[in-house]
Amino acid sequence: MEETNLSQSMEDYIEAIHILEKNNKVARVTDVGKELNVKKASVVAALNYLKSINVITHEHYGYITLTRKGREIAERIYRKHKILYDFLTNTLNVDKAKAKEEACAIEHALSEDTIEKLVSFVKQANYLLRKNKKTKKKSNIYNL
Repeated sequence: MEETNLSQSMEDYIEAIHILEKNNKVARVTDVGKELNVKKASVVAALNYLKSINVITHEHYGYITLTRKGREIAERIYRKHKILYDFLTNTLNVDKAKAKEEACAIEHALSEDTIEKLVSFVKQANYLLRKNKKTKKKSNIYNL
């Protein structure tokens, strides 16, 4: 897939559209605005840009739909978000509301390679913690 260099803001729009499509089957300008807490004019401007780079389709006053390219980008962003949210809440025991906000901020800064390393780390840490529980060893993250 051709890589599109998107700002954090544009990635947020794509992710919001993806979530709305998943949850509601459709995405509308007003729904995106509510999801991101931005004004309708800001949504329209962002949609015009995303349409110009073939990430979405959108007819005036119609539904917003991710293209195949847009869906691939959205799924990659959303996967990062879910992994980070899970890490923050389950591994670091961060409050869910704070974890949602922080996962959203971090997801844009991390590469796919770093995310994969984080996934490997969490799997290894969970394996060792389960193993230590079986042998009743005391452990912490520093003696993995």
